[in-house]
Amino acid sequence: MRKGSYLALMRKFIVMALLALLGIALVVFFVANRQPVYISMDPFNLDQPAFALGPLPMWAALAITLFIGYGLGAVGMWLSDGTLRRRAKERKAEIRRLKKELELASSVPPQGEGRDLTLRG
Repeated sequence: MRKGSYLALMRKFIVMALLALLGIALVVFFVANRQPVYISMDPFNLDQPAFALGPLPMWAALAITLFIGYGLGAVGMWLSDGTLRRRAKERKAEIRRLKKELELASSVPPQGEGRDLTLRG
């Protein structure tokens, strides 16, 4: 086995092991925090907030927060990559145009300048 492929395999194993440990820690955290909580968006009235969500188990509130953050991050990435997607689309169209041009040029027989180019023996 080559050294480069061994290092890539080891790096992949370490990343997967760390992700597995993070997943286990997250599950343990969710199971340990089952008490009901209220999520309030009113910092001035703690007893009767204008907007409150709950009671929810704390793990559910945290999971919802994680999913919302993931979704917002995905939308942000999609929006920021708009110029790259547009450039890629333009380049693909240019490649298609050049391929058609090349096919057309290779299918047309070359025209001589009035000379016979065949070999005579």
